[in-house]
Amino acid sequence: MKNINWHQFLIHIILICFTTQTVQSQCDWIYSDANNDGYSIDDNGQITLFYCENIVDTIWAPTGYIDAVWEYETNSGEECQDWDWIGNNFFLSIDSNEPCLEGLSEVSVTFTGYISEDENILPDICVFNIEFYNTPDPNIELDGYNTKEQIIICEQNLVTLTANGLGAAYGPNTMIQWYLNNDLIPGENDISLDLANTNYNVNAQNVFYFTVSNYCTMLNDSAEESDWLTITIYEGYDQCEPCKWEPFTQNEWIEGDGVGTTYNQQFPSFTPNDDGQNDYFPEKPVNEENRNFEGTENHPTCEATIYQITIYNRIGREIWKSKENNDPWNGKNKNGKECKEGTYYYKMEYILHPMLEGINNTTNLPHQATIISTGSLYLGR
Repeated sequence: MKNINWHQFLIHIILICFTTQTVQSQCDWIYSDANNDGYSIDDNGQITLFYCENIVDTIWAPTGYIDAVWEYETNSGEECQDWDWIGNNFFLSIDSNEPCLEGLSEVSVTFTGYISEDENILPDICVFNIEFYNTPDPNIELDGYNTKEQIIICEQNLVTLTANGLGAAYGPNTMIQWYLNNDLIPGENDISLDLANTNYNVNAQNVFYFTVSNYCTMLNDSAEESDWLTITIYEGYDQCEPCKWEPFTQNEWIEGDGVGTTYNQQFPSFTPNDDGQNDYFPEKPVNEENRNFEGTENHPTCEATIYQITIYNRIGREIWKSKENNDPWNGKNKNGKECKEGTYYYKMEYILHPMLEGINNTTNLPHQATIISTGSLYLGR
């Protein structure tokens, strides 16, 4: 077994560390003349320089080199080199309109500086990035729709908005914030916005827009705001699926004097024990915070309509009745006392489309007709 010469080994390690430090220190001069906000250094020591639109600049290499070359690739993969010099000073010209740089949003540049003509003396090598920004011209994209006009969609067909015109490729140095009806949407800072994740209003107009910041806007100490996009989100209207309030809405109806009547139905167990499940009959609507029960312009029309309910015991005596519209039964009688476990009967009177004119395609009744549904349910404790 060959013995290790620890003296030579330690010298070798020291040389490696010294060489690494020398190469790393070569990066310092790249941003020495840049503004504090004109560059970034990541956790790996990688340097990125920022430039705003139509910029012309010069990056000078330190003195002491006998030759130097700057190399990078274009978007099309073409290799470009630059070896300009004045006297013994070498430099890289930054011009976003220069053929090799034109149209680039970012580029990685390798600098090679030769210290000696002796091939045994390695050159200094430094790699750094350049990102080019334009002042944003933000706008919202929505496939299949003209975003210059007001848009009407159905709630079951919610869409995803895309932020466009950011002034540069979307990345960590481009900041986006989405808004709905002039309120900031917390946590929505991505290039896309799924409307299903927002607190939109139902059967009413919703105004969406976003702001974007990048290096160019930072120089002006302001963010750019997109045009506003107005989207009305309906449930159950003419171009949407027929509005149903399950399980009350039926496909067959008995009509008399303009009042529709559903067949009797047996409901599963109703358990008003404040556990957050089946505590009311009927259950409160999904997405309730998006629906305005008090206003006159955006009444909910599917998962919650205008309704009143009456509850009867097994011998037909009325034990509870809604005091107002959309007042569900909580398992107590008129005096506020908890009802015993067992079977009860209900009569539900509701209007499926309180704000819509015309005939409902499912019921063949006027949208504003009162519908009566009767049946039984089991109250469990």
